[in-house]
Amino acid sequence: MLTLATIRRVLPAHRVACAAVSMRYLTSHPSTLPKYDDQIYITRTRELLQETRPSLPRFAVQGEKIKPILSPSEFYSEMKDQIRKAQRSITLAALYLGHNETDLVTSLSEALRTRPGLKLNLLLDSLRGTRDSGKGSSASLLYPLVKAYPNQVRISMYHTPDLSGVLKRVMPPRFNEGIGLMHMKVYAFDDTLIMSGANMSHDYFTDRQDRYITFQNRDITEYYSDLVSTVSSFSYSLNDKGNNFSLDMTHGVPDPVKDSKRFKKHANRTMKSFLEKWSKVQQSPKDPSHDTTLYPLIQMGPFGIRQEELVTLSMLDHLLHTNDHEEPAKLYITSGYFNFEKRYSQAIINSKLADVCLIAASPEANGFFNSAGISKFIPPAYTLIEKRFFDDANAAGNAERIKIEEYLRKGWTYHAKGSPNFGYRSIVRDLEAQLFLVTSNLGLRKCLHEELMSLRQYAYPVTEETFKSPDRQVPIWVGGASRAIRTML
Repeated sequence: MLTLATIRRVLPAHRVACAAVSMRYLTSHPSTLPKYDDQIYITRTRELLQETRPSLPRFAVQGEKIKPILSPSEFYSEMKDQIRKAQRSITLAALYLGHNETDLVTSLSEALRTRPGLKLNLLLDSLRGTRDSGKGSSASLLYPLVKAYPNQVRISMYHTPDLSGVLKRVMPPRFNEGIGLMHMKVYAFDDTLIMSGANMSHDYFTDRQDRYITFQNRDITEYYSDLVSTVSSFSYSLNDKGNNFSLDMTHGVPDPVKDSKRFKKHANRTMKSFLEKWSKVQQSPKDPSHDTTLYPLIQMGPFGIRQEELVTLSMLDHLLHTNDHEEPAKLYITSGYFNFEKRYSQAIINSKLADVCLIAASPEANGFFNSAGISKFIPPAYTLIEKRFFDDANAAGNAERIKIEEYLRKGWTYHAKGSPNFGYRSIVRDLEAQLFLVTSNLGLRKCLHEELMSLRQYAYPVTEETFKSPDRQVPIWVGGASRAIRTML
């Protein structure tokens, strides 16, 4: 759910999570600022979001019903617990399900067996979800659920329309995923929502640090469940074909590979109808306990839907370039991958009015570190991109205002964010879901501050000396390659 953007006073939430739930937050340590000053920030932030066009849905909720989860194991435990308790519906969306996650599938199967009225809607990316590791795929692992509970289970696989024709035929598995993916992370159980940046696989449940925020609220849970259902409506369905499964489009829906232009038009119409319906939800606080406002954000570049991008640019401008604060704002942004889209980078680099701290994975905490084949050069590519940003910030005279920290924890990788990563592909190629949260609840703000401190516990400052280290020397050819493929990272 989430890139994390945290500000000292207010808090935009997940990248709806969910490069925080790509959740994005503006948060503040409750003891650092005067209450009046806080309220000015909160009011102005809400006004900016109200001005967004087309209108964003607005949900007024109780801050005490929102809690961060701090570790992968707690996240997995919470998911298992919610599966056991769900009575009506379970909605899950992620890039993929690990091929060896039999325990999770067993938990889902047991819940479906013991509660015949329970419905499961699960959405994955088709390219990633059907990639066979040699030990099976997400699709093959989930197929028994479709076979055993045909009236309760819906498994969907989204396929990007931008991978079709000759490109579809010539690009090999894994590399073709750079063209576009279903990258949303949504975990909904009856009236409980978890927004995260985590996928459903062993490392995300054990030693891959991410972000995870729980929301106990029926309305916001219903929104994201409906979002997943809507995307599922123009995705392949995993169907039982006797001794095997097939992936089929619903009758009347254009195939994204065979008829990509018509598919894009259909998906655009479907998503615009979804957004129009939910834009009518404009909740105001029912009483003082409803002290937190949630604004869901969607980014679907292939279909011309760019809510998250517009709000991000607007908020960066407000926080980094508007001189209406008594003291500089403090902005924290976290992503597993240091690869900001150009406009985001320039907005940060040229800021003179805020202190910014960027948290990303060190090369050793990158999931591609020491991987086989050409992908082992992906961490050096990110190092090079980070070095260029570092140099540009210094050249702009912002060496003191803009800091970079790298997460390094022995045996762990770092993926803390929401759905998007702030990069070009998040904006243009992938399907992303985020959440912007504004709160005056002191307890919630304290919890979010503690979450930030938990992430920074293993983060170390990046300096000039960092890039002089022998293990940070990047082969010359990686420089050219990184520029060529940057839009696919």
